[in-house]
Amino acid sequence: MQLCAVRAFWVQSRLRFSEAPLINSISASRQVAGVGAKGIEVSDEESLQKWKTSIECLYEGKSDNSLWEESATLRLLHHVIQKHALSRQYFDRILAGRELDINRKQYPTVSSLTDHANLSCGSLFHLILECSNISQSDEDDVIYKTAQDLGIAHGLANALRTSVPVASATGKIIIPQDLCDKYDVKSPRYLLSALGMGDEECRKHLQSAVKDIVFIARDHLEKARLRRDSILSHPDGDTALSVFLPGLVSETFLNRLEVHQYDLTDRNLREVGFVEHMMCASRIFGASFRKTY
Repeated sequence: MQLCAVRAFWVQSRLRFSEAPLINSISASRQVAGVGAKGIEVSDEESLQKWKTSIECLYEGKSDNSLWEESATLRLLHHVIQKHALSRQYFDRILAGRELDINRKQYPTVSSLTDHANLSCGSLFHLILECSNISQSDEDDVIYKTAQDLGIAHGLANALRTSVPVASATGKIIIPQDLCDKYDVKSPRYLLSALGMGDEECRKHLQSAVKDIVFIARDHLEKARLRRDSILSHPDGDTALSVFLPGLVSETFLNRLEVHQYDLTDRNLREVGFVEHMMCASRIFGASFRKTY
């Protein structure tokens, strides 16, 4: 239950707040009130402010009945926070990452992309650890540093996995500007077209940029894995290892990218069959038995 609550917060703060579907389209905003309306238009800024107010209510002991009635996730989070004493800083970091992302159409640097992955996915890993009653004493704690590295790897893999649909829906480009400059990518909005208008030169340059991001993600995975022995010697080591298993899922997508030559627009990249799903599940099960991640 506690993991579901934290996961729900992480997903919905991107930035859906209401439990009911929201209509965010031009046609919806032009509807006459009460006539055929299926929802209400809520901006990302408004939704973000609701989440900030809600987290403050949870930690400051304040109450806002309208917010509580609107979100089952908040009611569940209230119980989980009380039971496991979850740190507010990680909720605030996730929301800070969302705020930076609202109006961003392209990451300026690779560093800004990894920082966002850490704010978002790194904080999620820390909250899951705390749901398992594992608290980090300081930033030098081996479990803390491993959660940070795995969060960055997971965030980068997730950003690449969703890059084309995100670009199509919002116009946001995942590939940072400094990598576009490095590889002379003159048309990063190439990603808005699944086929890239046949621009083979741009495709190759983008593949090089994606390859750099994949290597950075793999580097963070490797750093995390090098701490395995230290984690196993920790009193909460076995539990922490189970929390870190999603790193294998991230690696699975990174492997698929490599097989498809780092081409984000390859239609076959996202067509994962039943056999591949089973292989991934089997790998996770085996890693859990061998205490690896």
